[in-house]
Amino acid sequence: MRNGSILVTTVIILVIVSVLGISVFFAFNQYRENVGLTAQRLEATYRASNILSLGVACLKKHFGFSGMEINWSTGSVTWFDDFRKRVLLQSDGDAWENVFSLLDTEKYYNLSSDIDFSTEASKLGFSNFEAVAIPFENNPFFALLVVRAQVGKAVVYKYAVLSSDFLNKYAYFTEKETRPDGDKIYFITQDIIDGPFRSNDVIHVEGKPLFKGSVEFKDIDIDLEAGEGPRYENPPPKYLTDEDIQKYNIEKIKDYYAREIERIAKPASEVVLSSEPVGIELPSAMIVEEKEGWYWWGEYQWRYYKKQLEPVYIIEFNAPRGNSGNDYLIKVKYKEIYREYVSDNLKDWHFIGENRGREVNLFHIKPKPNSDQYHLVLQGEEARRLLGLDQNEYDIYFNGVIKTDSDVYLKNMSGQGNIKPMFVDGRYTIVANNIYIEDHIIYNDYKDVLEEIADKEGIKGNSDQKVANVVIRPLDENGDVETEEYAEMIKNHESDDFLNLVAYKNVVIAHKKTNMKIFASIYAFTGSFYVEGYNEGNPAGELTIFGSLAQYVRGAVGTFTSSWWSRDRKPVILTGYRKNYIYDWRILKGLSVFGTPTVEKESIILSVREVY
Repeated sequence: MRNGSILVTTVIILVIVSVLGISVFFAFNQYRENVGLTAQRLEATYRASNILSLGVACLKKHFGFSGMEINWSTGSVTWFDDFRKRVLLQSDGDAWENVFSLLDTEKYYNLSSDIDFSTEASKLGFSNFEAVAIPFENNPFFALLVVRAQVGKAVVYKYAVLSSDFLNKYAYFTEKETRPDGDKIYFITQDIIDGPFRSNDVIHVEGKPLFKGSVEFKDIDIDLEAGEGPRYENPPPKYLTDEDIQKYNIEKIKDYYAREIERIAKPASEVVLSSEPVGIELPSAMIVEEKEGWYWWGEYQWRYYKKQLEPVYIIEFNAPRGNSGNDYLIKVKYKEIYREYVSDNLKDWHFIGENRGREVNLFHIKPKPNSDQYHLVLQGEEARRLLGLDQNEYDIYFNGVIKTDSDVYLKNMSGQGNIKPMFVDGRYTIVANNIYIEDHIIYNDYKDVLEEIADKEGIKGNSDQKVANVVIRPLDENGDVETEEYAEMIKNHESDDFLNLVAYKNVVIAHKKTNMKIFASIYAFTGSFYVEGYNEGNPAGELTIFGSLAQYVRGAVGTFTSSWWSRDRKPVILTGYRKNYIYDWRILKGLSVFGTPTVEKESIILSVREVY
């Protein structure tokens, strides 16, 4: 080999070694930086997680019946655009794009201004973090909490959607499962609870009811002779402790609700003057006669006497169809009930008798085109006198709440027999002593969906007949559910129609309709949800509640017997209904309705994510 060749080879080797050395150096340096960045990111994640938990705890005190009551700062968060870009690059970015579209990004609340938060955060010894809450636009019940933590070059965002702790976060919630007389009410085969389930008591099961959502109860009593026991589609049920039960007590929620509802529902005389949306409080009594004198009470005694009109109200929901006879959203009547009382001191009144009178038209509420107001139309002199108004028509700001301490009947007043359902067009809350349901209640936006299901099932008739007769979960010849398609169609449909039915005592299905459907969130604070005559007549098919049900003591909707003649002793409905309770997930997706019962100073976390 020539000397020149050796020199060239040596140079090449040196170059290769140098390149490799430099590559190794840079690779090692990059590795060291990556290790350092990973360590920084882990530390930032740890800090963000702790600060997020602290933020959730400190924001609870601002949540309640009216949503999040807080002093928002005006302006935008400087790093929000960076946060948003990082979130939208994630696999669920499209879903979060929808969340961002609902936010009011020109307002925020910096938790560093909260004394409790600052005090606890300083104990953790963390630095270089920010925590802000951002409200949803025109929706005080929801907020986005975002924590930004930085360690070195690593920036981590931890974020959560929070909402008021709604009582209707469960498809089914009951305080007590056993009746005061000791009677037990069962979940049986063919019963389906399609959504979160909670009972603060021992539930009773015969056969194989299906629980499709999360399940929480104090305990469970299973009649194993009648089948294999309940079916759970979600992880195993959670057994509630006494502490769990005390934290979520419907009696406490009722007391809080009774105080707070007065803030947003006013007498009609105040409603017509309000510049803010308010509800209408209907009078529960009006004195029509007073006198005093000598009355026979075992002997002649001086007594005070009064006669009161204590009306029972009848309410109809309606979807306006454009003609003058059908252009209202809600119609209200009252039934005259006169009660007589006597007293010897004007404080303690003793009931002595009553008589019933006519049904009297009170008012109806119409939409006002191109306006955020509604048109209130009174029905004559008697209506004006009862409501304390001097005109027949007013434009009002109405939040959808109608409240009374009297009883309310929900009834179709069209005079078309017992077929026509009521269609709810808008968002409303009815608050009453007892609520009696006489007809199907359907959200107007779901009418076409129910007609489509009826067509698939070959159900004939006009639109109302199809909606009334359709079955959401039809059964096959063996008594098993044929298809889940129809329930999924309902759960996935988009709408902004909503109804709360809030009774301080009971919510009652007063007339059994075949395959009854109630689209609403139902609350019976001190009583039950039940079917009048549940133990009479023939089976009435399927009872569908699309929404939620909360009650103090469980009420009966039917009766059953064990089929002793069959091998599996499958329970069979004798009277009343089988249960088909479908949770309305729109409740936890940002749909807000004035008058929804909530837990005081509590919030729920709807979703938690992090991004870096």
